[in-house]
Amino acid sequence: MPATWRLDLWVIVVLAVAGGQVFKLVVYSATQRRLELGLLGQSAGLPSVHAAVGGCLVTACALRTGWRSPETSVALVFAVITVLDAVRVRSAAQQQRRVVHDLVLLAPDSGPWRRRVAGYLDIVAHTPTHVAAGLIWGFLFALALGAV
Repeated sequence: MPATWRLDLWVIVVLAVAGGQVFKLVVYSATQRRLELGLLGQSAGLPSVHAAVGGCLVTACALRTGWRSPETSVALVFAVITVLDAVRVRSAAQQQRRVVHDLVLLAPDSGPWRRRVAGYLDIVAHTPTHVAAGLIWGFLFALALGAV
């Protein structure tokens, strides 16, 4: 491998996401004592895919171009917006789902709506722990592969 060869930034980010999803699959499957392949396509959970992408991209850009570069600044803004969205908007959506679920369950004539609304109450919100774990995962992954 030539001394000037390096992995592309997006390759590092994609590898960080794939590694995080495999980690999530292993941890959740071990705790549930069954293989949960559906988790590979789920962005919520520990670690958060959104936060891992942001943390990895910022760290990789900073390692490659420095903290004062325009690329790192754009990546940092992208990461902050993504993390805020992951925590605030998704958390608000989860609260709204709970209210709708409770309203349908309390309605005396909800009938077939009960089963349908219950399906929408899946866990899609990121907790601050999920986001922090995603940021750390992305940061460490970029540190490990960023110099390559």
